[in-house]
Amino acid sequence: MKDTIFYVGGGKRGVGKSIVSLTFVDYLITKYGETKTVHLIETDESNPDVGRVYKGKIPVTTAILEENEKGWIRMADLIEKTPDTLFVINSAARSNLGIRKNGGNFVAVLESGKIPYDFVTFWPINRQKDSVLLLEDFIEHVTFGPVFAIRNNYFGEDGDFTLYTKQYDKSKRLKERITGTLDFPSLADIIADDFYTGGKTILETVDSLGAFAGQSFLSWRNQVYRMFDETGLFEEKGDE
Repeated sequence: MKDTIFYVGGGKRGVGKSIVSLTFVDYLITKYGETKTVHLIETDESNPDVGRVYKGKIPVTTAILEENEKGWIRMADLIEKTPDTLFVINSAARSNLGIRKNGGNFVAVLESGKIPYDFVTFWPINRQKDSVLLLEDFIEHVTFGPVFAIRNNYFGEDGDFTLYTKQYDKSKRLKERITGTLDFPSLADIIADDFYTGGKTILETVDSLGAFAGQSFLSWRNQVYRMFDETGLFEEKGDE
């Protein structure tokens, strides 16, 4: 697959950014780890939980993408100088402030080809309207690359996201920019608690669980993998 920057957004806490980033990095390592470097950019300064899990296992860089340009310049320089890499940006809460100030310049560089990377956005949402409005705000400033809204089924099944559906139906901007809507499978609380608090990768967590819980966790992981496969972005190994 072409060198790509994957941005896991959300704009606020409590939508599932971290678990989407954790599982997506795991997915990329499994699928492309033999041919590409998977590099995590951790932008959540207050709770860098994804960075903690993968530090020492893959390249992890901290970049604070606030309104100040410093973090953006550092990140862009890193990407520009690093070929054969799949970057995953784990965004922080209130990230839209930095996007409003610097997103346009970042998009302009990508569109110019000076940084020859594709850009893909995954945007997990809960059932509250503000997570959808934050997505609208994001795509107003980031006009490059496909965008996938991810309904986090921890908060309900796809039919429970009525506020997202209503906002999508009346928003021309959402209809034009959202490439697809995905459903992120819910995880049993007893397993999720171990995963969230243990600071371990999926496979490390499986090893720490009992046999049945471990198998349930692997089955959930397979559901997450199928969700990412549904985007159509990820060819099979050897298909490049």
